[in-house]
Amino acid sequence: MDPVIIMPDDVVDAVRRAPNWKSPGLDGLHHYWLKGFVVCHDVLARQFQEALDQKSLPNLFTTGITHLVPKDRDSTDPSKYHPITCLPTIYKTLTSILSTRITRHLNSNEVMSHAQNGYRGGGRGTKEPLLIGAVISKGVKRKDYKKAFDSVPHTWLKRVLELYKVDCTV
Repeated sequence: MDPVIIMPDDVVDAVRRAPNWKSPGLDGLHHYWLKGFVVCHDVLARQFQEALDQKSLPNLFTTGITHLVPKDRDSTDPSKYHPITCLPTIYKTLTSILSTRITRHLNSNEVMSHAQNGYRGGGRGTKEPLLIGAVISKGVKRKDYKKAFDSVPHTWLKRVLELYKVDCTV
């Protein structure tokens, strides 16, 4: 993968695709306003690039606001809540840019087969992802599994990114 250089056009594209009124995180910023303040796009591109070059994100980017949403009417039991975390709009914009770049790399190198279309962004779903999701859901109901993403070691995720030659800065 070519090194990621974030340009103002990348910010424009990411902001254009984002929904206007999703719940913001600590930044309190809705994409609606970011779409209108086009003078910010150059500055954001530069700051995003600096963060990538330094291989470090400011705490504001990765700190979210977590809301507990009750699963049912019994609101006295803590296990009966879904934690929902609202991440900052700025972080969502950066990850959208990086996701677009990774997708472009995977598509241009034909990493994913066409049979995996249900897992591609913008692709029409197929029955396979639905069946896999149904099987996983049944397994989770029968046993006490951790959340899927909590059980995947980050070392394995990094190794997969290396295998597919995704830019190590990302």
